[in-house]
Amino acid sequence: MKRGVVLAMVAALCACKGKEEPRPTTNKTAATPVDAPKLDGPSITPVSTNAITFFVPKAAPWWVEFSFPCYAAAIHLQPGNKPSDAFTKISPIVEPAMRAADIDLDKDVLAIGAWGCAERGPCFYIAAHLRDPKKLKDMLVKAVPSSAPKEIGTLHWVVEAPGVDGMRTIHLRAVPIAWPKHDQKFDPWWQESLWATHVIFLTGMIGPTGDIDPLAAAADPTAAAAKVADIESIVPNAGGRCFLGDVGKYPFQPGYELDRARFVLAAPQGKSDPLTAMLNSTRTLDLEVELVLSPPPNEATVQKWIAKARAWIEQTMAPVRAQFAGQGPLVDAFFELGALLGKSGFRHTLKGKSLTLSFRTDRVTQSQLASVEARIEAAMKQMGIEP
Repeated sequence: MKRGVVLAMVAALCACKGKEEPRPTTNKTAATPVDAPKLDGPSITPVSTNAITFFVPKAAPWWVEFSFPCYAAAIHLQPGNKPSDAFTKISPIVEPAMRAADIDLDKDVLAIGAWGCAERGPCFYIAAHLRDPKKLKDMLVKAVPSSAPKEIGTLHWVVEAPGVDGMRTIHLRAVPIAWPKHDQKFDPWWQESLWATHVIFLTGMIGPTGDIDPLAAAADPTAAAAKVADIESIVPNAGGRCFLGDVGKYPFQPGYELDRARFVLAAPQGKSDPLTAMLNSTRTLDLEVELVLSPPPNEATVQKWIAKARAWIEQTMAPVRAQFAGQGPLVDAFFELGALLGKSGFRHTLKGKSLTLSFRTDRVTQSQLASVEARIEAAMKQMGIEP
């Protein structure tokens, strides 16, 4: 069938690589960073596996890092869309603020992350290519025109900005990246990540986090590498990683507490599956979530939780589907495809205190897709579109 028909449904579910616009990587080789800043002071070294992790906190109740190349690939599945659209539509200030810092949201952002850095708020960071880091001050001027930013250190500014609960004190720091040497070429998204020159840290955006020194909050290189390896170990192949993270102790279901959670979404390249082949993709999608619970749950309890979660999803989607009712068989086929992914792509494993929730597109077989594909093709013909 025509590739464009399934883009709207699959783009939200699968960050597989289609025919995306090229993003800059290097001016030498694919394993050499571009325009690396001169390191005459503090710097940060990413963790390099078969994916890049830009920052790892040494102690945090939760942490997550998203790969922008993965996100961009998903957005480019729909022709005409740009990764920057989701950000520039949030506020009319975003585009001129980024332009003031000479940052191209479609090419210069490589990762976005956050971690629990204070009791009442998160800290955020962005790995980006900065042509002139000092222009970040100009970005703050555009973003908060009512207050002049003050420079209180090297590439460190503070600005007072209005918020929901009153005035906020926002700190922005840019820390140059000290890239480790690379002798191998990994996934294309890994190579794209080498375009980053700095990690930009933002504190005080939500809640009174105060001034958090990111270098003091960062895990040492050995601990950071061990943490990333531990989280990535729950997927067979972490190449093409879209995000990873972990969560500490937290209340779970009644009578149960979450001791720890770790999660990874990866889209390794090299072999497609029946679903991703519909997009002419050479990737497959693998989402793994491991929950360590106290006390250890039994299988019957887990089955009840899963049934409850499925019921919640069905209840939540019912009004959404009702809004599209009567809009033709193509919409109904899309909903059927979504239900098939949720049912056939999901597995769970219970071992003692550890409950693993797994979603993989390669579990959806060609025969399972056949009936949905036939419905989509029939709907296309009714609409005068040749499949």
